[in-house]
Amino acid sequence: MKHLGKFFAASAVLFAVACSNAPTETVETTEAEEVATPEVTEATYAVVTEGDEVKWVGFKTVSASQHTGAIQVSEGEFLTEAGNVVGGSFVIDMKSISNEDLPEEGDYNKAKLIGHLHSADFFDVENHPTATFTITNVVPATEGEATHTVSGNLNMRGTEKNITFPATITVQDDMVTFTTPEFVIDRTEWNVTYGSVNLESVAKDKAIDNNIKLMVDLKASKS
Repeated sequence: MKHLGKFFAASAVLFAVACSNAPTETVETTEAEEVATPEVTEATYAVVTEGDEVKWVGFKTVSASQHTGAIQVSEGEFLTEAGNVVGGSFVIDMKSISNEDLPEEGDYNKAKLIGHLHSADFFDVENHPTATFTITNVVPATEGEATHTVSGNLNMRGTEKNITFPATITVQDDMVTFTTPEFVIDRTEWNVTYGSVNLESVAKDKAIDNNIKLMVDLKASKS
């Protein structure tokens, strides 16, 4: 009977894993790279902060449970040459992190989740109120629907890593648009480890997945 109990327990965990919505593949992540300032730039475009944001989706590791939300971009700029974006950066206001799927009231509501995300367990907003992304390379995309492949240094919670993801970038008249499809990062690369299945102290059925989906939507106007 003990063996039968272990079998059913293991089967339950495997079934939960099968039901998880968590993505399994992340974008390429390497050590931070040196940021080369373009020798010549044609124009500078300042990020229009109203409505510009980074969407996020977080997951449980062994269930279909997930949360969605957004983080606002507080400032930034894109540099162009010959009608192409060649550099730039933007600042993400971690204090603005929001949730879009939970009710205002309940056993686990928006305020409770946001407070936890602000805490030292997750993004430690008191000590690291902003994250920054600085472009290190932009090249035309060779596959997929995106127009470009972008690499840049993401500095979050005091840790900086270089990531590469697809983006659709347009430069028209006095406006730059910079949008991405959903892409995935491993939060533990930036020392955000709370609830990670990698920790021996975390039960698998309680684990929060390491992988987070992000989607960037920015507009910038000519300075």
